[in-house]
Amino acid sequence: MSTPFRCQIRLVLSDLDRNVFAQRTVAMAQFPDEPDQHVLLRFLAWVWFYDEALQDGQGFLDQTQADLWAQDLTGALTLWIECGPPPLKRLCKALGRSRTARFIALCGTESEARDLRKALRAERPRHLDRVELYFVDSEFLDWLESHGRRNMDWTATLSDGTLYLDCDGHTHQCLLHAVAVA
Repeated sequence: MSTPFRCQIRLVLSDLDRNVFAQRTVAMAQFPDEPDQHVLLRFLAWVWFYDEALQDGQGFLDQTQADLWAQDLTGALTLWIECGPPPLKRLCKALGRSRTARFIALCGTESEARDLRKALRAERPRHLDRVELYFVDSEFLDWLESHGRRNMDWTATLSDGTLYLDCDGHTHQCLLHAVAVA
């Protein structure tokens, strides 16, 4: 197996919707077979769903882990984030193990989100009502990929559900689209 290479973003976040302000270096590994879009979705999840306890998981390699996750001081899971269409079995199993965590799936296209919603409805896992499903405009991901590098500086402002992102001097905005699951 090849060695993963490190990606790093120096993030300055102003989430006006949640009154969250943070400055953090987000570093994660991109595994050799992992698509760039998956890594970009992981970084965007850090921005949209920022939590001080948020950690990078190994969901791309390990079928038992989330892409990102957080837990409280007692060790209880509080947040489980999947980036791109997750393995359905993994998500359903995680839903069954935690009664209080927030579960989020962030997809790169509307069709991925709708396909996941259809699969979840067919599977009917416990606590389906706790799954939040979102997608990002593929145009925004294309823009981000064209400006992306292994080390970047991002200034992100969230206001009224819109992300205003400055990526190394290039600015673009994007809405996060919600898809009803239940």
